[in-house]
Amino acid sequence: MSIRSFLFAAALGFAVLLSTSESTLIPGAHAQSGLAYPDSIKSALEKQTGKRTKLRLLSGQDLEGKVLTVGSEVVVVGELTGMEFFDATVRIDQVAAVIVRTQNP
Repeated sequence: MSIRSFLFAAALGFAVLLSTSESTLIPGAHAQSGLAYPDSIKSALEKQTGKRTKLRLLSGQDLEGKVLTVGSEVVVVGELTGMEFFDATVRIDQVAAVIVRTQNP
C-alpha cells in the first residue's frame, strides 16, 4: 500500500469517526437498542447480500448496486446504478465503507 493510499484511508476513517454520533461510539448503546452491527467490512457485506448497497472504495469512487455474493477476498455487485446490465467484482480489502439505507423515505 502506498503512503498516499494509507493517508487517504486514514483521513477517510477519521472523517467517518467525526461524523458518527456520540451514541454509536458507546459500546453499550448498541446493546440497549437491540441492534447488532458487523465487526468487519466482509460481515457488513454479507448482511447486505441481495440488497442494494453503496460501496465507497479506497480510491474514493462510489459503486452502487445489489450485493450478489461475498467471497473470502471479493464481493460481486450486480445491477450497478447507471450500468444496470453490468456486474462488478471488487476486492474486499479495497472497500472503505459499506453505505446502507436504514429507512425508507
